[in-house]
Amino acid sequence: MGRRAKLKKIRKEQQQKPQAASSDNFIKELGKQGYNLSEIQRSPEVPEDKPEPQV
Repeated sequence: MGRRAKLKKIRKEQQQKPQAASSDNFIKELGKQGYNLSEIQRSPEVPEDKPEPQV
């Protein structure tokens, strides 16, 4: 089987499989990549008032 035939076969198989876009799959995929959602470091809150520059 040639390279194009293999790619064509793979694409045809992927089209036949229904892909569920659930949040559980997303979270599992992130876990496999090494991310831990319980230990996310969020950015600090941006202050609403603008501080005056000091000269």
